[in-house]
Amino acid sequence: MYRFNLSAPGTMFLCGEPNRRNKTCIAASLDMRTTLTFSSFPPAVVRREFIGIDFSSIQLHVKIPLRQFYIHFYGENYNNIFSRITLHEMVKNFITSMTDYDGIYEPSNQAHQLSLQAFFFLLILISHEEHINISASFIVKLSTELPIGEGLGSSASFAVCLAACFWRWSLLQRGTVLYEFDIPDLLKISNYAQNCDSIIYNSPTKIGTIISTYGMIKIFDGGVKSTPTSQSFFNLPDMKILLVFSNVSQKTESKKNIKIEALKNPCLLIDFILNGIEVISTMFIYMLDIIDIKIYNYLKKKNSQSIDLTDNYKTLLDIIHMNQGLLKALGMSHPNLDIICAVAESFSLAGKLASKDGSGYAFILLPNSTDEDIQNLITILESYNFPAEITTLNCSGIRVE
Repeated sequence: MYRFNLSAPGTMFLCGEPNRRNKTCIAASLDMRTTLTFSSFPPAVVRREFIGIDFSSIQLHVKIPLRQFYIHFYGENYNNIFSRITLHEMVKNFITSMTDYDGIYEPSNQAHQLSLQAFFFLLILISHEEHINISASFIVKLSTELPIGEGLGSSASFAVCLAACFWRWSLLQRGTVLYEFDIPDLLKISNYAQNCDSIIYNSPTKIGTIISTYGMIKIFDGGVKSTPTSQSFFNLPDMKILLVFSNVSQKTESKKNIKIEALKNPCLLIDFILNGIEVISTMFIYMLDIIDIKIYNYLKKKNSQSIDLTDNYKTLLDIIHMNQGLLKALGMSHPNLDIICAVAESFSLAGKLASKDGSGYAFILLPNSTDEDIQNLITILESYNFPAEITTLNCSGIRVE
């Protein structure tokens, strides 16, 4: 019998424009986490062996007979399913044909469908490649603090948790017990999760799965095929932010606005805006590097003199403000987001769109704000019906709890 817990963070876009090719963006781990509990049971503990999936955040609770699972996936076509696309088709067919199960599953609910697809896709893929012996009942319980479908990395953190779960299960079956994933483990987890995120959730980039796996702040260049550069910021502290919901689901709205702006503005102007975003992304990276070096030198000297980062954080706030202005010029904002950013500016702070695809969330960086100022800011935002909560960026990635 095995039992363990895992968690993985969400993803926040600090600066840049990740939807454009060959453009730089800076992404950070968001300490609103997806958590997973895995429990397996010895054979013959229950009358009928089953696979249990309990995803409380979307009210998905099912027990699927292990025999039904075996008949579909371990029949005569088992050795012919890999390509990934073929596997995905088999998974979709299995979910469509499911009849003999207990619990709550709504076939018309897209979140339910995609969650089951991701679960079985990764289970079969990893069990096949890592030789997991699925011979008795097991339950996977999941929940998330992330808003689902709002561009803050909920699908990536879900995929990373599942990939890490099945990878750790395979290690346990081989007699390897680890309480911290090392670099080869993280590479395996990231690759499996990316397969799932791209095929099941149609994600065009690796950014979410990389951030959710490794955590911290990372620089990405190459746009659609984004991969992180070698630069890291090992000394940056956690960054306190206010995550604010604008009460607007921005996905379709932002795409419409971008098309309108493209019609209104000539290509040269669009290119000028994108080049401006690229310049301030470089400035943002430079300022992070300065803060990182300052903290490194401070820790190296080990003296009692405090470190002053006030001007550096003020520059970051200015860059965030400029980035949001350029994103607005591209049609990626909304009047509600503009109000949130204006309220932040009234407190000498800066707000910005929080995701890559125009979600309804903004973040406000809180470098030196007092608790009283933060509470006043929250009160004003809520008076506009914009719920806000305090959280942090630059946290750890996937971890065994």
